[in-house]
Amino acid sequence: MSEPDLSAPDALAIGSRLAGARVAAAQPARAGGNNRVFRLEMAEGPPLALKQYPFDGRDRLGQEYAALSFLSRHGITSTPRPIAKDADAFCALYQWFDGDSAVLRPQDDDPDQLADFLIALQKLRDAEGAQTLRNASASIFSPEEAVAQYEQRLDGLRRASDDHPDLCAFMDDCLVPSTTIAIRQLYRRYAELGWDPAADIVPAYRALSPSDFGLHNALRTADGRLRFIDFEYFGWDDPVKLVSDTALHPGSDLPEAQANRLTERLTQAFAARDDAFAIRLDVLYPLFGAIWCLIVLNAYLPESRSRRALAAQGGDLSVRLAGQLDKARRLHQTICQRDPDLTPR
Repeated sequence: MSEPDLSAPDALAIGSRLAGARVAAAQPARAGGNNRVFRLEMAEGPPLALKQYPFDGRDRLGQEYAALSFLSRHGITSTPRPIAKDADAFCALYQWFDGDSAVLRPQDDDPDQLADFLIALQKLRDAEGAQTLRNASASIFSPEEAVAQYEQRLDGLRRASDDHPDLCAFMDDCLVPSTTIAIRQLYRRYAELGWDPAADIVPAYRALSPSDFGLHNALRTADGRLRFIDFEYFGWDDPVKLVSDTALHPGSDLPEAQANRLTERLTQAFAARDDAFAIRLDVLYPLFGAIWCLIVLNAYLPESRSRRALAAQGGDLSVRLAGQLDKARRLHQTICQRDPDLTPR
């Protein structure tokens, strides 16, 4: 469903009402595929952020507001503090963070800053309110759920690929053969260990996850520190998925050495309390990577929000789609380089 952008006068009015104070000016801060954010200059006090959420049938506002409220209540200061919300207007008011998009100025210590935040999150697993948090968006708790999500996404793209021979060739000649091998290896390893691939990971081993996490959803302050935004997907998930998603996320585009550093730090943290973690990461990583390839290719789906976002940017849509296909190819190559056995012979 499409929704009208929030106008500056509307942002001024809603912001004043939610803040209970006069807003001197409302300036669009950044437009994204999933929301619109205004920087509100207050007549008194520091600026605030007013965020409008899409009307897409999912409670993005509720999920993010609950997540950020939980984090703020337990002393996390690198995420925005919630101030007020209006569910009827699909808007919420948050602390404003100054800073530039972190992907514009990558730094050598980015993997450690990302890892430090995720490790700090896990210290709140037993904190008050943690057990009432929702599952993360598109959470996966068993290998068979991961396989099912991969197949569902693949089927959707196949139905949309008739007019895109390059897309068909990538899926049929590259992605599907390598992922078939990965799935076969996964089931073989689980059988050797006597594990049930249909069994959910027990709650004690689940992780608190932002789900859509990386430099693409981070701001870098003047001192080089990262501040993290966009927690619409936050909740409980398999830590293997959290680690894989963060290392592979095309929005961050981490160099191989940095992705490896991030993975090593998080593996050390999660394996300390879960003896099976490293094995599960090894066999599930390429499957989560394949899912990410398909997510990148969502723009080929006529009904997808990512397609509408590309079209709204102007220019030749076919060129933009080809760019997404190239991104998926590069991501797939990265996955296969990690495990040469995935390359069909």
